Amino acid sequence: MLIQKATINWDEGTPKSTVFDDIYYNTIDGIEEADYVFVQGNNISNRLTNSNIQTIAETGFGTGLNFLNTAQAFQQLNTGKNRLHFISVEKFPLDKSALQKIYNEWPQFKEITDQLLSQYPPQAAGFHRISLLEGKIQLTLMLGDATDCLSKLVATVDAWYLDGFSPSKNPDMWSPELFREIARLSKPGTTFSTFTSASVVRKGLQAVGFDVRKQPGFGKKREMS
Repeated sequence: MLIQKATINWDEGTPKSTVFDDIYYNTIDGIEEADYVFVQGNNISNRLTNSNIQTIAETGFGTGLNFLNTAQAFQQLNTGKNRLHFISVEKFPLDKSALQKIYNEWPQFKEITDQLLSQYPPQAAGFHRISLLEGKIQLTLMLGDATDCLSKLVATVDAWYLDGFSPSKNPDMWSPELFREIARLSKPGTTFSTFTSASVVRKGLQAVGFDVRKQPGFGKKREMS
């Protein structure tokens, strides 16, 4: 079953969702912000070095920026023995031409983006497996509603990137049902990070067993969780 692709406007070269009226990433230093919030927020590099992280899951694949930052960290730290499984869900996927335009502006990720684009799936609902770096990284891209997709997933997640559009603009991505699925797929010691410190998110995660703390946000953003 085909699903609806993302509809976007280009705001000075940056994609903006027309459905959620929100940008996909910071227009000035989006790569650095995504790295700060998600990769550093979950202490990914140190955990990769110590080989105690194998599976990362994300709500909201978007442009794939969080995946690219993580894959780059994995490349820089990988000893040759590690494997990484990255799972991400997207209800309104960007099409390949939009991703190519975005990736042209991020040449530092070219090795990964070339492999990703060559295997990028059609806009068909379901789970799509993409193998990168000679199989060292496995990307499972789930196309469809986040709660529905996660309810069908069998995995043990070490770290979560919670990166849907703002809770005020996309409340379905921050629902109690979704938080329960996140908790089901987690274990003691599983971490999360997210750009938002909205009370609905903090209380929702606390309700399913997470220890939630506010941290300084990136740049001019005061707080994250």
